[in-house]
Amino acid sequence: MKSPLSLWIKSQFSLLPNPDADRSQKYGNELRKILSKENCKEAYQEIQSWPDYKISDLISLPELARTLNFVDISFKDESKRFNLGSFKSLGGAYAVFKHIQNIVSTKTDKYISSDVLRTGQYQDITSQITVTTATDGNHGRSVAWGAKLFGCSATIYVPASCSQERIDAIKEFDAEVIQTDLSYDDTVRLCANFAQQNNHQVISDTSWNEYIEIPAQIMRGYSLIAQEAILEYFTRAFRKAIPPSHVFIQAGVGGLAAAITGYLWDLMAEKRPIIVVVEPENAACLYASAAEGILTKASGDKETGEVHTIMAGLDCGEASPIAWKILSKGADFFMTVPDDITGPTMKLLAKSPFTDPTIIAGESSIAGLAALIMAASHDETRQALGLSPDSRILLINSEGAMDQTLYQKLVTEDQSQ
Repeated sequence: MKSPLSLWIKSQFSLLPNPDADRSQKYGNELRKILSKENCKEAYQEIQSWPDYKISDLISLPELARTLNFVDISFKDESKRFNLGSFKSLGGAYAVFKHIQNIVSTKTDKYISSDVLRTGQYQDITSQITVTTATDGNHGRSVAWGAKLFGCSATIYVPASCSQERIDAIKEFDAEVIQTDLSYDDTVRLCANFAQQNNHQVISDTSWNEYIEIPAQIMRGYSLIAQEAILEYFTRAFRKAIPPSHVFIQAGVGGLAAAITGYLWDLMAEKRPIIVVVEPENAACLYASAAEGILTKASGDKETGEVHTIMAGLDCGEASPIAWKILSKGADFFMTVPDDITGPTMKLLAKSPFTDPTIIAGESSIAGLAALIMAASHDETRQALGLSPDSRILLINSEGAMDQTLYQKLVTEDQSQ
């Protein structure tokens, strides 16, 4: 009988043990300035005070785990977070709040809470503020939502590849959306230039030069995922208070991967899970950086050199420098997966051949799961990653079906060829 996982077994992937990883290295003060248990806790306490905050589900896939010979595979499901459809709602909106809070508190000479900002009491100040960012969709939606929630304006730049459905989702929060004819990375630079000309504040999830604090705030927002997950591992009886042994996490510029890695590193030191950072093979800037030992652009398609992937949220050719500071030592492995496994992996979650719960995962959510299945299907890779029958795997469903047209196309395509 043909295995339901035969597509993953035959798919090509690349695995790179991080040459600079050192699990005994302490999480130092330089990294704590970017992200620490303390500033992550501050972000958690703020975000959980917002309307409609709920702990996202940690969904176990027992049949898939049994098939791959693991104790547990659990998906942290961010697809319903604040009804925005992705984990990005935790980062961009938090950085918008911090920016507005700082301005209003400075002008009024008193501490202003998010509850007060949401009342519109300081609309005379906040209405003069404009935040801006470049995005493939989800981050821009978070920034636009944060701007509306806390009373300022937002101008969002999207690359040529951004779908109309993602653009419309941003516009729901009254933001101005400008679509360029550029790639994501070039759109980031364009946005920064226009922001300087117009005195707008960039709320970017990637860092550059001296632009560090806001991307760090965004990563602190993302760390809430790890904080919730660890709490659930230690309070859910069926997980027996045992934390995950491995985290397979997809990456674009690296903000989410670094947030999870940094928080677990600071919290658990050398006892933290093994971190596997996964990227699309044609947009693998972190893999390239690990291979070179220095920040390096993605090499792109082998024939054309084009940096592009169907996984829109991971369509990034250049990593965030502050994310790289954490991942360059904290990640254990870097791995790439091909685009053609995207649809089958989304379908595996949506229409499982097992009896596991259905998970609606967008195209940027599945790289971690695809990498896990591929790695688990080869004895030498299992051994390299330390995967065993005792392994407990944490994955993150970083977005739901944000582009419904593409989602339906990918999960209904015939993958039998």
